[in-house]
Amino acid sequence: MTLGRTRNSSKRDFAPLKVAKTLGVALCCALVLETTCAYQVFAQAVMPESAPGTLLLPLTPKMDEASESAAPHPPANPPFPAFDTSPAEKTTGAQKGGASAISDTLGQNAQTAKAAEEAPELLPTPDKITPEDGKIGTGKAAIDPMADGPLLKGTVQIVADDTEFDEGNNTFLGTGNAVAIIGGEDSKLEADSILYNQNNQIMDCRGNVRIYRNSQLTTGSAFKFQITKDEYLITNPDTEINGAQIVARKGYGARGGIHFKNGTVQLPKPFSMMQNQFNGPLSYRDTVQERQQHPDAFVPPKQDWSFSCDKLVYERYLDQNNLTVFGGKLEVGSFAIPIPKFTTTMGAAQNKVTFPVGVAIGNNLLSGGTNIGPTFSTAMGKTGILTWSPMVQLGGKIGTSTTSNTLNGTTLGSIGLAGNVTYADSRLVSHLAYGSVSNLLVADFKERIRKGLRVQTGINRYLDDGMYGPRRARLDAEIVDMHGITNIPFIQNLNFRSSAGWAQDNPALLNQSSNYRALFGNVNTNSTKMPSAYTVQEQITVNTHPIFSVGDSTYGLKGYIYGGAAGRAYSTGDANSLIQAGPVLDAYLGRLRLQTGYTQSKIQGTDPFVYDKFIQGQHSVTAAGDVKVTRFLSVGASLGYNMDQKQYYGKMLTAAVGPQDCKLLLSEDMVRGNYQVGFDILYGQKIKFHDMTIKEKADNGELGGL
Repeated sequence: MTLGRTRNSSKRDFAPLKVAKTLGVALCCALVLETTCAYQVFAQAVMPESAPGTLLLPLTPKMDEASESAAPHPPANPPFPAFDTSPAEKTTGAQKGGASAISDTLGQNAQTAKAAEEAPELLPTPDKITPEDGKIGTGKAAIDPMADGPLLKGTVQIVADDTEFDEGNNTFLGTGNAVAIIGGEDSKLEADSILYNQNNQIMDCRGNVRIYRNSQLTTGSAFKFQITKDEYLITNPDTEINGAQIVARKGYGARGGIHFKNGTVQLPKPFSMMQNQFNGPLSYRDTVQERQQHPDAFVPPKQDWSFSCDKLVYERYLDQNNLTVFGGKLEVGSFAIPIPKFTTTMGAAQNKVTFPVGVAIGNNLLSGGTNIGPTFSTAMGKTGILTWSPMVQLGGKIGTSTTSNTLNGTTLGSIGLAGNVTYADSRLVSHLAYGSVSNLLVADFKERIRKGLRVQTGINRYLDDGMYGPRRARLDAEIVDMHGITNIPFIQNLNFRSSAGWAQDNPALLNQSSNYRALFGNVNTNSTKMPSAYTVQEQITVNTHPIFSVGDSTYGLKGYIYGGAAGRAYSTGDANSLIQAGPVLDAYLGRLRLQTGYTQSKIQGTDPFVYDKFIQGQHSVTAAGDVKVTRFLSVGASLGYNMDQKQYYGKMLTAAVGPQDCKLLLSEDMVRGNYQVGFDILYGQKIKFHDMTIKEKADNGELGGL
């Protein structure tokens, strides 16, 4: 009983305490719930929603554009700012020159929230990164880093597998598939880790760095970027620009340009230097067209020579003459040939290089004798090259005392002065030459109006005349239209050549060679009579497909039929016609190539001129061939024989000396007394450089100022 009363008494004594405890717990829960709701309301008002692993950071504003533009240009090789990877101390707005400083996370999040309110279309953080197509995420959540829409200008977005914020150092670290996108900039960064220091606005990326900027990709091992100054340093850069692959030890960027140190550049296509390949042997000429279409196939795996330079400047904003080379060298083993500064076009269908200084040797457009001297070339406009050569003339045919610009056939051993001026661009080719010994001016002018249509003019100059071969008038000006048809059954090509113009004759020009003069019969070559007339002409030529073919291009034989017809009329009332046809055999015998044919011709009518007479004869044979002695030497010859007059109307010796990528070409036309010396150089390997500058905008001709 006593015990029972004691228990009952105890219940009554502790009941108020239990009630008080229960009320206290409920009160605490209410306080916690109220605090949580208030925090959520505060967070929603202050901080935007962000998925784990994502930091959306406002950028410190850049300096005023006026102050930046007023800043002096940096020297040619300025010391790049030494980036310090150690934690930096916080700086105030005054220390940053008026730029806003972010002192703590709360202030930063408040600015981000304000930016988010101004752009309600801001998309949530994606869950997938697809850098290959330049976007982050998929579907509606995709963010295009190259556009200003989803990401606010003046913000940095870092996406990574793991992110950390160091409040003491005011740095953000993203590791594992880290991606950084700068709002308003055409750029995106990827790396194994990205460290962003808000105090000095430097982004430090390490490991497997990939940079997408201005529609180009650059890779490297490390990258440091000072955002507010748009200056950066990349280690071991590897980038592709307009098809050119650039690999270097260091890369510096500032003021809209990139500067590489100690590297190589692989151009998208091989470039040709001093092209003169049409003077080579038959087999070499046959490869010209294919080589122009596929130059990569003609560059050996290891070239016999290399090319290096002190400096390259690529002006990306230019379409033509955008690559300037300083201090170039052609190196064959330990022997190096220095090359002056020259300019070429990177990204063109064909990269052609004309050296600013060279050597000229030849008969100077048949102005007489042998002419030797230096050549100087200068770029003109977008595609033009102006070349001039002061030369010494050795021997030649001397002009008559009564008439200038004529030849009397007397060969002298005199020494005189000569010169040559050439201009060429994408549509026009023009030459002007003179020799004091022969007292002869030679010139031509050829301009392409459209494909197949051109204007050609010559003064004492050989011009092509289709079926009649090369011809030489005192003055000749005409419009020529050439077009063909290739879809006719059993016909390889059907070609039409239409021309009209005006010409003046000079029989004395036949005196350049006794063999050449004999082909025109008993003509008074010392006559001062120079008739002139307007002319109109039409030529049609046809080649059949092979009527038989045995073997292949190494050992084989094939044959086809050639035919042609021509008619022409003169303002003097004269007119004539030409018809010819015959078989052609083409043989491949290993190192030997041979092409031969027979032609039956019929010509009727009269002609007021001497220079354009048909000298091939009614019955003629042709033969051309060459032999590849070694891979360094090919020799060839071509003959045209008039069976009626028993005289050669064509006789030429040719040779190609040197490796496949560097040929010395020699040719001599023994009938017309024409000989030429030229080079054909092709380079497709990497170019070594000490410095290379990629310029995004003009700087008043200062090639290099990074």
